[in-house]
Amino acid sequence: MELGKSIKLSTLSMTVFGFSLILSNVKMISGGNILLVSTNSMASPSHYMALSTLTGGLVSRKHNVTIVTNDIKGLTGFPNGTYSQALYFEASYDPKEVAKVMDEMTQVLVFSPMGFIETMMKFTNFMKEMYNSCLDLWKDHKLLENLRTSHFDLVLVFPLSACDVLMSHYLDVPFVVILPSIRVPIFHEGFIGMPLPASFVPFDMFGTMTDEMNFWERLRNLASPLVAHIMGYQMTKDYYNIQVMHDIYPDRTIRELYSKASLFLSHVSFGNDFPRPYTPNFVPIGGLVSQASKPLPKDMEEFVQGSGDSGVIIFTLGSAVKGLFKEEIAEIFARVFSKLPQRVMWRHDAKPPSSLAENTKIFKWLPQNDLLGHPKTRLLIYHGGSNGVLESICHGVPMVIIPLLGDQVTHAARVQKKGMGLMLDKGNITEENLLSTIQEVLQNPMYRERAQHYSDIHHDLPMTPLERAVYWIEHVMKFGDQHLRPRSADMDFIELYMIDVIVFLIFVFSVGLYIDYLILRKCFECCCGKFKRTKSKRE
Repeated sequence: MELGKSIKLSTLSMTVFGFSLILSNVKMISGGNILLVSTNSMASPSHYMALSTLTGGLVSRKHNVTIVTNDIKGLTGFPNGTYSQALYFEASYDPKEVAKVMDEMTQVLVFSPMGFIETMMKFTNFMKEMYNSCLDLWKDHKLLENLRTSHFDLVLVFPLSACDVLMSHYLDVPFVVILPSIRVPIFHEGFIGMPLPASFVPFDMFGTMTDEMNFWERLRNLASPLVAHIMGYQMTKDYYNIQVMHDIYPDRTIRELYSKASLFLSHVSFGNDFPRPYTPNFVPIGGLVSQASKPLPKDMEEFVQGSGDSGVIIFTLGSAVKGLFKEEIAEIFARVFSKLPQRVMWRHDAKPPSSLAENTKIFKWLPQNDLLGHPKTRLLIYHGGSNGVLESICHGVPMVIIPLLGDQVTHAARVQKKGMGLMLDKGNITEENLLSTIQEVLQNPMYRERAQHYSDIHHDLPMTPLERAVYWIEHVMKFGDQHLRPRSADMDFIELYMIDVIVFLIFVFSVGLYIDYLILRKCFECCCGKFKRTKSKRE
């Protein structure tokens, strides 16, 4: 009787223990306190699409996501449901000045010839505004104290400025980097110890190299990380002032601070990257913002349906570039579109070209993902931004890419190499080459077949990009990152590439050769001396 009672009590105890264990486990993975610092007043709207998609996924999993932003920018790009609460600091910049800088950068982007020096001056102004936006946060001591006492479990870092990574180290909280592209000069996969074999992994961030390189391309590719290091230093050197001011490991470089990342979530996939070695803490989430298409607004649907079997072409230059402000270029596009059997939907918030034909309709805004998912969409003419390229791949739509700046060139080269479309040089747009390029992609079935091939691969994975990102974030919140971070992330260049060992071996080999030389010379001298003595005796 007592034995049965004891067994029942033991079983009850085990049940309670197991239930409490489950509850504690749920708390660990679905009740995290996560911080996102959004100080960058210069970011493109497309960047916020990636960030808000990720934070929305975390909120749906019952995590508490706090966004820190300034009072001017507010929660732009973060709709309801993508955050739990927001904390504000006072911005000192003039919104008109920021708009001016953005307009100047847009002029650099859109088919306007501009010299290297002028481009770099505008880019420097761009980076200065980003730094000033960051500095405003670190002046708010009350907010900083609030953050220190909030006991965050994780910080999401968006490495277009060094502000976010400084905050994670200031709070002494693990952090996850989310990058909306392949890589940027301020941060790349080499920072987390991921191998970069120059022979087949194209590192050139703003170039057209692929995984098939000739000798000179491989030589240039070998030097590319050094160029990135110099650019990264120039972009982050001002942030050292914040490190010293707030005692955030002033003895470490920004690169060393980034190397402590628990995860690197990169917006790459099989469609816009080449096969290469990965480390466990590198998680590809290409296609994060891609989703099933929704019904189009009535006027757009009517325009699309009126295209018949010819279908429609989508022309947009991304969220940052609203239209073609150079009228002669706009006229070239309008005349080319007038010669096509397809209807064209053109995002163009500028003066309509005089050559605009009936088959072309101008819109100030286009639901890009929904249009790409429409069965009548035949082609995307695009600037090569990461989100749109991956949305096209997701929906199996071929592309004509006219890269404007930065990583867009890299995306265009990869799309062309994989056979999903063609690229055009923005500085050499003529009516003839634009028309022939569009017709080649429309009329050659290979491009659509290759786009559909990578679309099928994209959908034939066990998790969606968002599910994968959220899963791995919860994983490191639950287990930490020591089983994911390779030792290479904490090694300097000399150790990592065995430079000291190679120098030592060269030294030993050289000493050995020298000793061999001395022995052979001694032997030669002995032999020659003996031969001379023998010869003199004979004489």
